[in-house]
Amino acid sequence: MISNPSSNPSSRSVVLLSGGLDSSANLAIACEREPVELALTCDYGQKAAKKEIEAAGRLAQYYGVRHQILDLTWLGRLGGSSLTSESKVPEIGAHQLDTGSIIRETAKQVWVPNRNGVLINVAAAFADRLGAGRVIVGFNREEAATFPDNSLEYLNRCSDALALSTANGARVFCYTTSMTKIEIVAELRRLKKPFPFDRIWSCYLGGEQPCGTCESCQRLKRAMG
Repeated sequence: MISNPSSNPSSRSVVLLSGGLDSSANLAIACEREPVELALTCDYGQKAAKKEIEAAGRLAQYYGVRHQILDLTWLGRLGGSSLTSESKVPEIGAHQLDTGSIIRETAKQVWVPNRNGVLINVAAAFADRLGAGRVIVGFNREEAATFPDNSLEYLNRCSDALALSTANGARVFCYTTSMTKIEIVAELRRLKKPFPFDRIWSCYLGGEQPCGTCESCQRLKRAMG
């Protein structure tokens, strides 16, 4: 079950919304619990940027939240990630999702330098200006195993830094940090307002249909059952 947010003078939030399962889940849960001032979607040069922006727009409209798109394509131009370069995005079988050596290798191939750090700080600037006390992100327990910037420790350290860099002491929060994707889907099916699973985009690629073979697609398929 979802935990209660940390105490904060302001319960208003800015949500980082990629249009994938995790960030969309956090938007949906937040909209039932607090005023959401803004949903931010960042184009950092990723292959799925167009699809993610479209999905995030559909979700923001569904929940009645103001949506803004930010151009951070300089981040992708740093290179080195298969998400932002011509390199092939790694494919993975469903039976390999919990194989540590394999997912550690795929994590290296899709790593975008300090992506979450950049996105969180940009969102914090908006939160500061809007007087929103929280930046809400979409993390989960599965990916925290290979991506340290998806962990609760990372959220807490970011919050410590923002306490010094924002006038309102904004904090970083996530409703799903301790959940697997299967648990996230189950939580979404319990919400008062039906969650629009058909509006999300979780694929690493930007084709007409999800590729079905990248790690993100495989994790979504397993979660949906």
